[in-house]
Amino acid sequence: MKKEDFIAVFKSSFPDGEAWCNWFFATEPVKDENIYLSYDGTKAASALLMQPYPFLYEGTVFDSGYISCVATRPESRAKGLSRDNLRKALNDARAIGYAMAELVPAADSLYYFYSREGFATVFYVDRERYTSLHSFPEGRGALVEPGYTLFHDLEVEAGCGILHTEADYRRVLEDMSVDGGSVVLAATDDDGHSAMLFAVDAPDGGALVKCLIGHSKYARRTLLCELRRRVGSRDITVLRPPVSGDKALMQPYGMMRILNPELLLGALAARHPQLSMKIKLSDSLLSDNSGVYELAEGVCVKDCAAVSDYKVDLDISVDTLAGIIFGSHEMGEIFNIPARRPYMSLMLD
Repeated sequence: MKKEDFIAVFKSSFPDGEAWCNWFFATEPVKDENIYLSYDGTKAASALLMQPYPFLYEGTVFDSGYISCVATRPESRAKGLSRDNLRKALNDARAIGYAMAELVPAADSLYYFYSREGFATVFYVDRERYTSLHSFPEGRGALVEPGYTLFHDLEVEAGCGILHTEADYRRVLEDMSVDGGSVVLAATDDDGHSAMLFAVDAPDGGALVKCLIGHSKYARRTLLCELRRRVGSRDITVLRPPVSGDKALMQPYGMMRILNPELLLGALAARHPQLSMKIKLSDSLLSDNSGVYELAEGVCVKDCAAVSDYKVDLDISVDTLAGIIFGSHEMGEIFNIPARRPYMSLMLD
C-alpha cells in the first residue's frame, strides 16, 4: 500500500513523468522503509524516496542516502508537508548510521528550500558545449569495451563522491535507454589511463553527455571524437567533474546534508594527522550534531558539554562545514582544512 500511495502522489505532481515512474518502480528494488509519506487528512499528499548509496571520502566508504522523487499533490502544497517529510527522513538516516544525504534539486528555486534544512551546494559540473566545428582531433587512445568494473575503478579514482554498485550500473543503462539515443563508450590512452562516456539524446535535439569521467585528457578526447562520429553535426553538451578551474564552465548540480559530522571529521583527521584544531558546530535540526569537535593526532573527539568554555578555531553551522570540506582547494586553504569537491552523476531522477 505504501508504494501505491507513493506512486499516486508522484504521478499527481509530475503527470509528464508517468512513463518514467512506471519504469522506475518496475525495475528499482524500492523498499517500504525507504519511502516517506506525509498526509493531508487521511490522504497521502507528500512523498520522497531515500535510497542507500556508498560515498567515498578521504579513503573511507560511508553509508549515505540519496533523496529523490520529492513530490506533493498540487492541492496540498504550501502546508509544510514536504518539509516535515524531509526532516523525518534525515533524522531516520542519521539514526541508522548514514554520514550524509544527497539530492539534485528539481528546480533552481528549490536550492533555497533545501538550504534552510541544512543542505549545502557542494556538487558541481563543468558544462561544456560543442558545435559541429569541434571534431576532437587531439584524441589519442583506443576504444575498449565499457563495463562496470572500469566504471567503478574510475569513480574510485575520482577520489570523492557517490559510488554505484553493479546493480546501480545496470539500472543506469536501462534508464538511459528510456531517454533515447543511449551511447556508452570507454577508451584507454597510450599510458594505460582510461575514461568512460555516457550520452543520451538531449531535449534540444543535440547529444547530452551525462557523465565523462577519467583523468586522461587523451582518453576523454578519444571518446568525444567517437561520439562526434556517431551523432554527426549535432551539438554536444558535456557534463563532467569540475576540474577545469574555469568558473564560467562550473554549474551547480546537487546538494549535500551532513548527518554525522563526527564520522566525516574522523576520516579527515585520520587522513591528515597533522591537523590540529577545534571546530564548534551548530545544527538546529539534528541537535546531536551540535558540539565541539577536536581534531588532533589523527583522531576526532567530540565534546557536547560546556562548549562555551572552549577556545575554538572555527564556530560554524553544519552546512558551512560541508561547504568548506567539500569545497574548492582555495576554500580549504582559507580555513587550513584539506578540501575536495565531490562528484555525483548518473542518478536516477
